[in-house]
Amino acid sequence: MIKSILVCTDGSAYGDTACDYALFLTARLKARLTGLHVLDSRMLEGPMLSDLSGWVGAQPFSTQLQQFRELMEEKGAAVMRAFSERAAQAGQDAETRIAMGHPARVILTEEVGTELLVLGQRGEHAELIGDLLGSNVERIVRRSFKPCLVTPPAFRPITKILAAFDGSGPASKALHEAIELAAALAVPLLLLTVRIRQDDPSAEAIAEEGLKLARAHACAAATLVAAGRPSATIFESARQQGCDLIVVGAYGHSFIREWIIGSTTAHLIHQADVPVMLVR
Repeated sequence: MIKSILVCTDGSAYGDTACDYALFLTARLKARLTGLHVLDSRMLEGPMLSDLSGWVGAQPFSTQLQQFRELMEEKGAAVMRAFSERAAQAGQDAETRIAMGHPARVILTEEVGTELLVLGQRGEHAELIGDLLGSNVERIVRRSFKPCLVTPPAFRPITKILAAFDGSGPASKALHEAIELAAALAVPLLLLTVRIRQDDPSAEAIAEEGLKLARAHACAAATLVAAGRPSATIFESARQQGCDLIVVGAYGHSFIREWIIGSTTAHLIHQADVPVMLVR
C-alpha cells in the first residue's frame, strides 16, 4: 500500500489539480505527503534570461542574474506557502521542498524516497506548448521507476478504477496496485483487456487470469473485453463505465510496451480527462 506521496507543483492550475489528487489520496491512504517545487535553472541560462529581461523590463541579463534568481526563489516560496495552506485546509500535514535544477532531473532524484509521484499533465507554460505534452512530464514518466499519477485539468473524486490488463508481468504489477487502491478507497474495480485483433481468442483467457488474481486478493472485480485501438478503447471504456482512474503497466509484451516507447503513451496521459497511473 502506498504510504508516501510526492506531488510536484509549479503554482499553475494543472499543478493545483495535482495537489488536489495528492491530498485526496493522502487522506484515504493515510499516507505521508510532500510537496515539491523546482526552480528551473535553465531560466538563469544566457538565452532564456536574455528573453526574460525583455519581458519584465530588467537590465541586461549579464548584470541581473542575482535579481532573477531572487525573483524565482520568491515565487517558489509563495507556491509552497499556497501548497501548505491547501493541505492545512484539507486537514493534512505536508512537508515542503524547494530545489534548484533541471525539473525532470530534480524530480527523478527526489522520487527515490516516495512510493507515488503525482504530476499535472501540463505546467505553467501550457498555453505556450498548446496540445503538446509538457516535455518535463514526458521525460519523467519515461524514466521514473516509481508509480506515476498524471492528473488531468480538473479534479473529481475517484469512485471507480479501470485497470488495463494484457497478461504481462508489468500489467500484473499494475493490477496489484489497482486492487490495493480499490480496497483502500472502497471503490469498484474494472479489469479491461483489449482485443487488438477480432480473431484473437486469447483476450478472454487473459481477462480470466486477471480476475483470478483479483479474487485471490479478495477483490470483487468485474472484467470487460473490448476490441479496438488500445488508447481509444481505454478512453471509451473508462467513459462508458464511469471510471475515474486508469491504471496501466508502463512496460509489457504487447500494446503497453508501445505506450512507453511511442506516441501512444503521450496520447494516453495527455488526452485522458481522468488521472492515469503508470506502474512499473
